[in-house]
Amino acid sequence: MEAHKRILVIDDEWQSRKHDYENSLGGHYEVLFAEDADNIYNIIKESQADIFIVDLDLTQFLDPRSHLPMDICNVLGEIGTSKPIILLSGNYSQLMEQGRLTPIISHASEKGYNVGSFLTMDEIRSASESENKILNLKSKIDFTIEKDRSPFAFGIVCALQEELKPFMDKAIPESFFERNVDGVRYRGGVVKNQTGKDIPFVAACPTEMGIADAGIITTNMVCKFNVKTIYMVGVCGGRESEGVNIGDVIIPKESVAFQRGKLTEKGFSSEIQFAKPKEKGLVQYSKADDILSQLFTDYTNIIREKEHRTLALEQPKVNYNVMACADYVIDKEGELDVIAKNIGQRKLCAVDMESYAIFRVGEILDIDTMVIKSVMDLTSNKSDKYKPYAAYMAANYLYQLIYQGVIGF
Repeated sequence: MEAHKRILVIDDEWQSRKHDYENSLGGHYEVLFAEDADNIYNIIKESQADIFIVDLDLTQFLDPRSHLPMDICNVLGEIGTSKPIILLSGNYSQLMEQGRLTPIISHASEKGYNVGSFLTMDEIRSASESENKILNLKSKIDFTIEKDRSPFAFGIVCALQEELKPFMDKAIPESFFERNVDGVRYRGGVVKNQTGKDIPFVAACPTEMGIADAGIITTNMVCKFNVKTIYMVGVCGGRESEGVNIGDVIIPKESVAFQRGKLTEKGFSSEIQFAKPKEKGLVQYSKADDILSQLFTDYTNIIREKEHRTLALEQPKVNYNVMACADYVIDKEGELDVIAKNIGQRKLCAVDMESYAIFRVGEILDIDTMVIKSVMDLTSNKSDKYKPYAAYMAANYLYQLIYQGVIGF
């Protein structure tokens, strides 16, 4: 049986209205209430609600941050832009009252909050009078939930087609598709997890490498397909002095754009910028070493069978430290050490040309992002020799996280 969708009701009169909510919605949804105003922001964060019903007037709640009557705009801000919201009022005359609704809608529109519909308590109370009214209410809520739902569980962005191919190889062959949207070539398919669940995805590569093109293609994917999770897999350069080796998987907790700044008469003044994923974008799996060991063995066997040679490399490991993001290829010994010192990041482990853009889009559009790169060379010894190996490790590490259910959808 399919699990019921989860509604979080944020209403400062929830105690007197609880019976009405449960009578009209309880048979079709899991209805939760923000009962503790002192803990309201944690409740919103931890509820995993599919949709929020938010009362326009929450002034009987005290905001735990300001200790003033609760402002609905603060609640909307905590929900963010990714989840649908239904605004609630006592009746339609209150809903349309001059000067009350307009500034809230203007604020929601400006911030990009997903306000999809309006309800009144009159509607909720009357819904329990007949099955038809309940079904009408359910239809309204379901439409609000589904209208922004993507047909894809996640999107993948790669700088190069050869970085995407190892993941595409894991998709069910019959599920492959290719589509041109606004001049962008999208591909995708379906992968299965170990329970047999179908997980559809969409993927694309920018026409050029670098921060600008990565940001454009990621934004385009989010807007065209409404995906709420974006992964980037591919290759990067490693910092040898930080103990990074060929094939190591880098899942950065932060990306640093270090080339920006201001040019004045006194010279160039650097203005370092950081971007990071949300909590979901830093998956630290306890069995990561087991995954990498198996992938290393599998790839070694492929090389032995195809090329009749061994892969003379150490078994890879995972590194979760800071990554630098550059607009140019670094092929200068010691340069990453200099960059690490200049930006005050002693544990800087790698450099790529896209990670900052992926994380920044995630911050702006309030979506989950994760970067998984594998080291193809060390910046003190540039070479494309191990690019296929690194591309294989990054793409298949993501696939294993999905397959084993570490990443769920």
